Amino acid sequence: MPRTDLLRVTVAAVALFLVAATLALRLDDYLLYVVTLGAIFATLAVSFDVLLGYTGYLSLAHGALFGVGAYACGILTAHQGWPFWAALPAAGLVAGAAGAVIALLAFRTRGLYFAVLTLGIGLIGHQLFLVLAGLTGGVGGFVGIPSPGRPDWVPLDQNGWNALLALALLLATFLAAQLFVRSRLGAACLAVREDLILAQALGIRVGQARLAAFVFSAIFTGFAGALFAAISNFVAPESFTVLGAGFQLVALVVVGGMGTLWGPILGAALLTALPEALRVASGYSLMAYGVLLLVFVIFAPRGLASLVTAGLARLRTGAGFRAAPAGERRP
Repeated sequence: MPRTDLLRVTVAAVALFLVAATLALRLDDYLLYVVTLGAIFATLAVSFDVLLGYTGYLSLAHGALFGVGAYACGILTAHQGWPFWAALPAAGLVAGAAGAVIALLAFRTRGLYFAVLTLGIGLIGHQLFLVLAGLTGGVGGFVGIPSPGRPDWVPLDQNGWNALLALALLLATFLAAQLFVRSRLGAACLAVREDLILAQALGIRVGQARLAAFVFSAIFTGFAGALFAAISNFVAPESFTVLGAGFQLVALVVVGGMGTLWGPILGAALLTALPEALRVASGYSLMAYGVLLLVFVIFAPRGLASLVTAGLARLRTGAGFRAAPAGERRP
């Protein structure tokens, strides 16, 4: 991407962040918390899209990596007395290191075998969160995680500050992902996605590209986990199951639009709002996720991003507003 295009993307992203932050801070505490969670899930989705959307590899271990970031933050802040601002990057690095180990094991395979292997790792990770009770709190969860420190000069309460941090992390993740996918490593990842054998034949460093994408995704997943833990003040193993967090990540990216980076943000917005709309029937939330996946895979396989792009194109050409002449059917 030319520098001018990247600059436009950056300016647009910052402008949307400012608008979203301004609007969010006008909400009541409950809706503000929903927005905060939505921003964290959007951060997860963007980082996951770097791997799934740009290399074509489906990792089912990312729910566990989310948990690694969350528990690392909890242990460092609650047990070791670290400030949140030191624990946040440390949690990302711990998740990144775990991601590197997983990648070195998993990239010995590909396709379905890669997904199954990472599924097994995700299950092991969840089980470790349960059995390492001395560190994680076990089934009862990890309590007493301090909230992110709020400077005295910030004219916001803790809920507003949490929302601002979540939106800022989403912005940083999106911009970092834009830089990554438009780098040489990003181009190599796309070559891997399109044709692995051809990419190897052309001398592209396939292993380096795949490892970089996985570690990048794991680091920002760890950041999201750390912020999730600090905002919730509590984490439990059930938040990081393969069927829960792992499946949800896939849904966010597929519904939003793989390989777009901004599409998964739309997916996160929709699928965060959905459980709130179904609060009276919370047992059907997972079923609703499945139905949405079916609908999008069948009728809009490129996700919400493709629908938005098509709609904007129609508006640009005036097709949405042009009156059809007599005898002509409206497109």
